[in-house]
Amino acid sequence: MTTLNLSLLAALLVLFASATSNLFAEPPHSSDAVSNDSYMGLSGEELWSNNCLRCHNIRPPTMYTNAQWDVIVHHMRLRANITGQEQRAIVEFLKSAK
Repeated sequence: MTTLNLSLLAALLVLFASATSNLFAEPPHSSDAVSNDSYMGLSGEELWSNNCLRCHNIRPPTMYTNAQWDVIVHHMRLRANITGQEQRAIVEFLKSAK
């Protein structure tokens, strides 16, 4: 291999290493301070409106059983980037709105 090829290979390895190192890094929203700030005391209905309705059409709380809402909101927690506290508030709203 020529010096140019080795230099190019080394540069590509550095770029690849820096790009993949973020895959295993702790997400920035994981600290308690940020989680508490993102919740900001919003009601379950407000959290549902602010998070779920961004991507979904309105589904009445009666559309699913309480157990189904538990599973649905749990699975959407990572996709919507919501905290456990927010997840519980949304589920409680959906269960109480029936």
